Amino acid sequence: MQTVEAAGLPIGDEYPSRIMGVLNVSDESPYEPSVFADATDAAAYVDDLIAEDADIVDIGLESANKRFAVLSADEERERLDTAIETVERVEGEAVFSIETRYHEVAAAALDANFDMVNDVCGFADPELPQVCEARDAAVVKMASPPDLERPGALADVDEIYDALAEDLTDKTIIDPAFGGWSEDKTLEDDRETFRRLSEFRAIGHPMLVSINRKNFLGDVVGRETDDRLPASLAATALAVERGADVIRTHDVAATRDAALIGDALGDRAALR
Repeated sequence: MQTVEAAGLPIGDEYPSRIMGVLNVSDESPYEPSVFADATDAAAYVDDLIAEDADIVDIGLESANKRFAVLSADEERERLDTAIETVERVEGEAVFSIETRYHEVAAAALDANFDMVNDVCGFADPELPQVCEARDAAVVKMASPPDLERPGALADVDEIYDALAEDLTDKTIIDPAFGGWSEDKTLEDDRETFRRLSEFRAIGHPMLVSINRKNFLGDVVGRETDDRLPASLAATALAVERGADVIRTHDVAATRDAALIGDALGDRAALR
């Protein structure tokens, strides 16, 4: 398994699973506690995430929910100013990731205060991985067809695997893309992907998993979003055991504990 360094933070089998907290500067984002328009308030929230032991903070510029129109690169750039100012005001230490699908936005973020890129369109913009490679930056590749307006539309596990295995940089982290990114993807598709998580290890790159309070978990336990934390924590421990190297979450402190259990007591410990 290849180790990827993100601004000096090693990610891979030989290291504990890393926790990625989330901040959104988009009004459309569904998790309201993470949404901020003011950089000072946003920085305070990020410092709270860091105090809860977030290794990485991912800042989203727009919601990828299929119900919303996709922003242009220029529209994302306008929101990037708030994200950059936020990072400048943060007092704690973390790796900062920008979530985008455009190489222009990725370049501007990496040239400012950001350390890595979280691409929600699976390198649909072919210049995005080139931008990251030129700056020696880690980049997350989410499973998606090569379409800037249709992130995460892949449902079949084999198709997800094939999409993730293509055109990787040396510092790519793969993301199988859980959640309702398209009308074609069902809860059973997500469950099947989760059951087969360990298969993605064969790609040879670290894996990010974003399952926090997802619908496929809520469907199993019969809980709405606000009551899904226990299900998310159980799934986190399983995901880490099956090879997840980064867990993206809004519930940083609790998720860290669940990941530590998966690391210490699961089969993953045998990898070290």
